[in-house]
Amino acid sequence: MGRIFIDVTQSCRSSNNSGIQVVTRNLFRTLYSKINVTPIVWDNLICKYSTLSSRELSNLENPFSKNYKSRARPNKQENYFLKEVLNSFNHYFKRINLKKSLRKEDYIFFPEVFRDKRVNFLPSMLDFNASKASIFYDANVLRNCSIVPQSRLRNFQAYLNIISTFDAISCISYETRNALYKYGLIDALPRKVKVHNLPVEPPLNVKLLTKNDIPSVLCVSTLAYNKNHINLLKAAEKLWQRGLTFKLDLVGQEDPTWAPIVKEYIIKLQNKNRPVNWAMHVDQVTLEKKYAECNFTIYPSLFEGFGLPVLESLARGKPCICGYNGALGEISKRGGCEILTNQKDPTQIAYAINLLLTDSSRLQKLKLETADRDFGSWEKYTTNLLDFLNLEA
Repeated sequence: MGRIFIDVTQSCRSSNNSGIQVVTRNLFRTLYSKINVTPIVWDNLICKYSTLSSRELSNLENPFSKNYKSRARPNKQENYFLKEVLNSFNHYFKRINLKKSLRKEDYIFFPEVFRDKRVNFLPSMLDFNASKASIFYDANVLRNCSIVPQSRLRNFQAYLNIISTFDAISCISYETRNALYKYGLIDALPRKVKVHNLPVEPPLNVKLLTKNDIPSVLCVSTLAYNKNHINLLKAAEKLWQRGLTFKLDLVGQEDPTWAPIVKEYIIKLQNKNRPVNWAMHVDQVTLEKKYAECNFTIYPSLFEGFGLPVLESLARGKPCICGYNGALGEISKRGGCEILTNQKDPTQIAYAINLLLTDSSRLQKLKLETADRDFGSWEKYTTNLLDFLNLEA
């Protein structure tokens, strides 16, 4: 029976729990109950893979400690240089040789994106008979190259070239599959390419209705270029200027190449006593509280490989304002969403926010639509993925 060696480098190193880490942690948990699976971590100093330390395994299974405090960049803040050196020392003694460890019937699986030294070392390290597979999320980095650091562009294209040579690729949406064929090595891409939509499992004690003195709008998203926070903030200011009462909560870590512009705009609004707050990257308990307190959410992203925060909102009974293009359209068209046809237009964003704040019947209609949706399960997703890889559970 084949085994899986799964690269969980991002998800085991810190409390970062953005989209890819959510997928990796849930997938590992479900795989572990079904098949022989070994989590491995890449060390960028010794350029080797190793098995996980107890702390890394703890991060993988439960990223948030009891005393967790919100932070802007959890991976960077929790992995300072001295800690990295000590980790590398431990990794050296736990290192593994992939060529010797993997049998022909095994898989090495990559549920995360990598842009570190792996792009240089993996082509030779993966020269063995065992199968290779990955989840492909998006090629958004390549959509607007003029605003992306050149090193990130080079490393992402190298990553994409590497997974193009794999035996199987699972895409999270049809938009993603199209991007793979557009930007990947078309002559090298495997025959086994299939779309597996990501599931969302809400907590059992979802709170649908919350009474607040001030209506609340929630946006859960990394502060990055394509997430479109500036136009959201401009829209909110339009409504505040007109006297509409509501607060805007932003949750998510920062992308250092774009976040400074967004943070500067937030401070400018706060200096005018506007009720906007950036909570940074928060733990799950805090996030669930934010969902419970909000009237609805907004996800004004310009383009996505999937749009997980939209489904996370809908699964909790909270309607979401979002776009209809690409992968966003794949998930928003099934109900529960107030649609934006032009996310770059602050006036249109303002109109949608105002509509859901002032038209209770419209908001209730969208809430009822969320109740009719099937958000899937990690059990079913993992079973389908194993079938795709021809691995028996």
